[in-house]
Amino acid sequence: MSHTFTDENLMTWEAYASSGRFGLAVRPSIVFNCLSDPTVRPRYVERPGDEADAEEQVIEYDEKQLRELLNESKPLD
Repeated sequence: MSHTFTDENLMTWEAYASSGRFGLAVRPSIVFNCLSDPTVRPRYVERPGDEADAEEQVIEYDEKQLRELLNESKPLD
């Protein structure tokens, strides 16, 4: 499940949970994909717990909390 929100620059982002590298449940991430501008590289932030915990955060966090995570995120390799 994903959560769509708008950042401070009025760009629309989609946030969704992802498992760790190689599909492992270690170090899950929340991935941010810019829907407004497809040329912007996706970003991610690692979260504690497992993918289910990351998914719960995506669903329960409000836009302000997601914007804070987006500001902490790194470009996806």
